[in-house]
Amino acid sequence: MNRFLAPNRAHAVHAVGALAAAALTLAAPLARAQPSALTLDAAIQAGEARSTRIAAQSAAVTAAGELVERAARLPDPKLSFGIENLPVSGPDAWQYNTDFMTMRRIGIAQDFVNSEKRKARGELAARLRDVESANLDAQRAQLRQEIAIAWFDAVYAERGRELAAQLDGEFATKVDTLGAAVAGGRMSAAQAIAARSQLESAKDRVLDQERLARRARIMLAAFLGETAERPLAAPPDTSRLPYAGDNILKVLEHHPALRTYRSREALATSDVALAESTRRSDWGVELAYGQRSPNFSNMLTLMFRVDLPIDRANRQDRDVASKLALVEQARAQAEDAGRMHEAEVRGFIADWETAQRRVERYDATLVPLARERTAAALAAYRGGRGELGPVLEARRAGIETGLGQLGVELERAKAWSRLVYLTLDEHRP
Repeated sequence: MNRFLAPNRAHAVHAVGALAAAALTLAAPLARAQPSALTLDAAIQAGEARSTRIAAQSAAVTAAGELVERAARLPDPKLSFGIENLPVSGPDAWQYNTDFMTMRRIGIAQDFVNSEKRKARGELAARLRDVESANLDAQRAQLRQEIAIAWFDAVYAERGRELAAQLDGEFATKVDTLGAAVAGGRMSAAQAIAARSQLESAKDRVLDQERLARRARIMLAAFLGETAERPLAAPPDTSRLPYAGDNILKVLEHHPALRTYRSREALATSDVALAESTRRSDWGVELAYGQRSPNFSNMLTLMFRVDLPIDRANRQDRDVASKLALVEQARAQAEDAGRMHEAEVRGFIADWETAQRRVERYDATLVPLARERTAAALAAYRGGRGELGPVLEARRAGIETGLGQLGVELERAKAWSRLVYLTLDEHRP
C-alpha cells in the first residue's frame, strides 16, 4: 500500500511547491505595485511641485527679473520721415518739387536720459524683483504650513476613525450576548435596551469620524492631487521644536512675510531716488536729411533738446515729497507687521506648550485612569459582581479619552507645523 501512496505523496509535494512558486511570482508585482506611505516631507514636496500658486508667483519673479537690465538702458532711437513745408495753396499747391522750401525729410533722434535717472530706474526694478522674490518665499512658507496641517488632519482623523470602529466592534460583540443574558435572568430588558442604545451611539460616532476622515483627505487632495490617496506614514515627533521660545526674535528676522514688508520699504526708497533724479535735465539729439534736388540744394539738420525743470518747487519737489511719504507709510506698515507677527508667533508657542502639557497629562493620568476603570468594570462583570452596562460605559469613556488625546495631539501638531514652517529651511535657526 505504501508503494502506491509514495508516488502520490511525491506528486503532491511537487504540486504544492509549484503552487507556492506561482503564488510568490504573482505576489511580487502586487507588492511592488502597492504605493509607499506618504510622509510629511514627501507631501510638502509634492504639494509645492503641484502648486499653481507657487508657479504664478515664480512667473512674477521671472517677469520682474527681466526688467532689471532693461530699466537702466537708454530708450530706443526714433526714426522720422516725411515731407516738410509742402505748399497747400497757390499755383504750386500739393507740388513737392516746385517750392525751394519743400523737402523730403528723413531723420533719426535719440533721447539721452541722465545717468542718475537710469541708475535709479535699475535699482527700482531690482527692488521690485526683491519684493516678488520675498512674496514667493512667503507663499512657499504659507503653503508648507497649510499642507502640513492638512496632512496632520488626515492622519489623526483616520486614527480617530479606527478608534471609533474598534469601539463599535467591541460593542457589537457584547450586544450579541444580550438575548442570552436577558433569558438567563442576568440582565433586565431595560439594561439590554440601554446597551443597544450605546451600540447605536458608537455606530453614529464611527460615521462622524468617517466624515472627518473623508473631509481631511479631500482637503489634502486639493494640495496633492492623486498623491493624497496614498496611505499616510507615521507622523514626525511634534513634542520638540527646532528652536526655543527665546529665539523668537531670531526667527522673526527671517520671517518671509516680514521680508516682504522690508522689501517694499526698500522699493519705496528707490522710488524716492528716481523722483530726485528728475531734477536733472535729460537731453536728446536729432539728425535729419532733407532732399530738395534736382532743383534746389539738399539740407542737413542737427537739433538738440533739453528738459527745462523751471518750476521745481511745484513739480519735482512735490514728486519727491510724495515718494518720501510713501517711504514712511511702508516703514510704518513694516513695523506694525513685525509686532503682529511677533504676537502671532508667541501665540503659536503658547498653543504648542499648552498642548504639550495636555498630551503629557493624558499619557500620565487620563489614559491610565480610563484603562483602570475599564479593567475594574470588566473584572466585576466576569466575577459576577457587576453588570454589562458599566463595562460598556467604561469602554466608551475610554475611547472618548483616546479621541480626546488624539485631538490634543492634533492641536500640538498644528502649532508645531506653524512654528517649524514659519520660515524656509535655509533660514531656520
